[in-house]
Amino acid sequence: MAAPGHRRRSRLVSNVILVFFCLLTFMPVWYFLNNAFKEEKYVYQNPLTITPAQFTTENVVRAFNHIKYARSFLNSFIFVTTSCALLVFLSSLASFAIAVVRGRLLGAIYVGFVLMITLPFGLAMIPLVSLLRDLGLLNTYLGTSLVYTATAIPFAVFLYTGYIRTIPRDFEDAARIDGCGLLRTFASVYLPLLGTVTITLLILRGVAIYNDLLIPLLTISDVFRVPLALRLYSFATERIIQWELLFAGTFLVSIPVIVAFLFLQRFITSEAIGGAIKG
Repeated sequence: MAAPGHRRRSRLVSNVILVFFCLLTFMPVWYFLNNAFKEEKYVYQNPLTITPAQFTTENVVRAFNHIKYARSFLNSFIFVTTSCALLVFLSSLASFAIAVVRGRLLGAIYVGFVLMITLPFGLAMIPLVSLLRDLGLLNTYLGTSLVYTATAIPFAVFLYTGYIRTIPRDFEDAARIDGCGLLRTFASVYLPLLGTVTITLLILRGVAIYNDLLIPLLTISDVFRVPLALRLYSFATERIIQWELLFAGTFLVSIPVIVAFLFLQRFITSEAIGGAIKG
């Protein structure tokens, strides 16, 4: 049995390490928040602190107007919701077939999905743009959303398949006794049990899509459909970077993610607890 003094020292070391990593995580947030509300000269003179005399909301107002916040946010919202809806539907259905229906062909398909996780996106960039152009989907909401969905499906199938395999076969047997077909079994029995994985997937992919710069840069040139993350790119050119507007724009872009997390926090927690109880 460990001595009380040893336990206190271990706890102290753990607390110091946790505080260090918390500060390390919070510093970038403090840096952009601090400089989002200062004039340009103060950003260079004193980037780590702010005084009441330096505080101004002019940067936020200018950034809001420059990035056309309302229109750009709507574009980002369309990309996120469309991509996530397609991703959850297609990947959960494919995973159900792989884990429940089974078969050699489905097993080979699953191995293919797992192998595709390791492939870098850069290999597909040029063929992807050519394919979208040939299909008439370049500069469209659907085309960009399909790209997001396709790039995320391998990882989503990997998550869903692993989780479905932990669900007892008794559920499937009971559904068959009740006369349910495969689709009814999936919709009525398995899909409600996938809440924990679905929430995890939506958080990971939703935030990634919302913050993504590369794919819209490749597939969107119509200014009417540009998302928020790509709008921030306009504050940085080859010759000059407008740091005060870039920080203010970053603050504006982060607001919807924070609000969404606070709004969904209770639901996320309940799903996580439900998954833990099931396990």
